[in-house]
Amino acid sequence: MNRAMKKNRPVATGCASHIVACCLLMSSCGGPPAVSLGPGVKAAAPPEQRSISGETLHRGATQLTPRAEFTVQAKLLSKRRYRWDELAVVSSWDFAVGWGAISDETVTAGTRVLQGDRLMYWHLYDAPLPLSIVERSSANIHLIGETDEITRQFEEAPLGSIVTLKGRLVDVRLPDNRVVPTSLTRLDRGVGACEILFVSEIDWSTDA
Repeated sequence: MNRAMKKNRPVATGCASHIVACCLLMSSCGGPPAVSLGPGVKAAAPPEQRSISGETLHRGATQLTPRAEFTVQAKLLSKRRYRWDELAVVSSWDFAVGWGAISDETVTAGTRVLQGDRLMYWHLYDAPLPLSIVERSSANIHLIGETDEITRQFEEAPLGSIVTLKGRLVDVRLPDNRVVPTSLTRLDRGVGACEILFVSEIDWSTDA
């Protein structure tokens, strides 16, 4: 899951250690312009998850081991494309998403969500947003598209929209046999706290 920060001192949230670069606007990442949906909770429910077992999936020399079925509908707070790190061979996009109170733009007004080095960072500044809400209502998800078309849609999804992602949480075994495990809880933090989602369906809404 995630951890956050107070004032203007960022604390990493996710599964690495420090920020290298960040994406604030989708125009800087080559995607569509951001949208505003106005006040009010737009995605009330937390993610749904059900433990499963299944056959190992293969992406070239990389193996994906299914751990759980997973569905999330949430506000797309930030997204970032990765090309050169170890996971980029199968997962080239991360989505930072929020549900419940975090999907209400009046709650997150005055904050910033940044991504870099496979982490999500919250800049809360002086916003009256409790860290406990951030911790239980947001996630940084490494995305693996089941098809090339689904992967293409990761770039098309607008920042600020309500995205729906369906698929399976997977552990990733890299070609050198290192294993990158998926998170299976929304309450963890730090290294290994990101979900790795093999996405079979993606949709989004820009309706206020």
